[in-house]
Parts: sequence; C-alpha cells; structure tokens
Amino acid sequence: MKVIIMAAGVGKRLLGINKNKPKCLVTTNGETLISRIVRLFHKQGIRDISIIVGYQGDLIRNELKDKVQYFENSAFSTTNSIMSLWYAKDLLTEDVILLNADLYYENSLLDHILQQTKQVVMLADSTRIEDADYRFGFEGDHICRFGKHLDNNETDGEYVGMARINKSFIKTFKQTLEKMIAAEKYGSWWEDVLYSFIGKKIPINYRDVAGIFWTEVDTHKDYDRLQSWVKRNEPLKQMNAVSLNN
Repeated sequence: MKVIIMAAGVGKRLLGINKNKPKCLVTTNGETLISRIVRLFHKQGIRDISIIVGYQGDLIRNELKDKVQYFENSAFSTTNSIMSLWYAKDLLTEDVILLNADLYYENSLLDHILQQTKQVVMLADSTRIEDADYRFGFEGDHICRFGKHLDNNETDGEYVGMARINKSFIKTFKQTLEKMIAAEKYGSWWEDVLYSFIGKKIPINYRDVAGIFWTEVDTHKDYDRLQSWVKRNEPLKQMNAVSLNN
C-alpha cells in the first residue's frame, strides 16, 4: 500500500492562522496536521508515503525530514492538484491512498479505507449536508452526483478528502490522468480524474464514515471546528501541549 499526499497549495483562506506557512503545518494539540497524518499511517504499518510539496515546501521538508519521500510541484501557483499528482505519476503502480494534506480525522477513519476491497472508494460523510463544502449524491453504493453546486436536496454526503484506488483500477486511472494532462486541464483537482468516470457509468464507490470526527482545515471556520472538538475530546493532550510550550 502506498500513500500520496497533496500538500502544494498556498492556503490563502487561513491567513492569520497559518502565518504564511502551508496549511498542513497548522498545529493543534502540539502537532502539525501533516505530522499527525504521517504518524497515523505509520501506526497502521504503512511507511511508503510520498508528499507533493510546492508553496514553502522547505518548511514541510524540515517538519518531516526523512519520514517520507518528496515530489515538488514547481508550478503550484498556476496549477491545481492534478498537476501535483502528475509529478508523482510513476508511483501509480499498486494499491494507493490519495489524500489532501489539510485533513484532521479520528484514528478509526483509516480503518474504514484500509478495509475497502472495491476498485475505487472515496470517503464521504452522510451527516454533513447543511454545511457541506464538496457534495456527493449517492445511488446504491456509488457516487452519482458531485460538486459544490448541489443543493441540500441533491446532497447525500460531503466528500472527506481521501480516496483509495486498488491495483485493479490503477492503470485505467493513470491513463485518464495522462489524457487530462495532455488536454492541459492543469486547473483541475486530482479528484476530477475519478469524477470523469462517473459520466461514463464506471462506478466510483463511497464509504460513509458518519459518526467519525474529521475536518479539512481550509478556513477559519474549519479551524474553529477542529479546536472545539479537540478541547472537548482531547483535553489532557491539549494541556500537555500548552505546558510544553510554556
């Protein structure tokens, strides 16, 4: 199992919190988001982890040292995450988990994605509809609608920011990624490669992680949600982190 993490973006909406650092270096409970992500994968015995950096990439390298391998999207300011994945395309040879670096989630969330056996599975949360950002509609066990434009009646869950692609589908996925890059769709998200199959009636499955806490940390509201959850659920760790910083 390989893990590829997208961490090239600037995170402009977190200005004032991330202090011009990559948003994956936001700290909660004395630990950055990206360090926590890597630690939780290591806890599951997964150490083949790669990170695509861009904005202030040296800060991420200094944070993680040799715990991961690095690729760089030097065009991060004019391209989107599909280009980041392109730089790591040679890694697409076997089972892989793809995720965004601005995620915080309870440990048990990884159990869900590691247990999946279908060829493509994207994590979703059916409890997040009213305030959902990127929205999914479901039909059976697969995704039939997607996008920020969906209204609440069309929404069955929010995309979590993590997907698993098994080896049986990885060649097809990589070929489509190559076609999109050849068509100069540099402004696309890496997830758009998966969404392109939905219109072709090729199933992209979802796994509902309702009941497990997670949040992307993309805005001040996201950050406040995270800090509130940590304060309620991990108070001892939080106090220890405060004492270490004093």
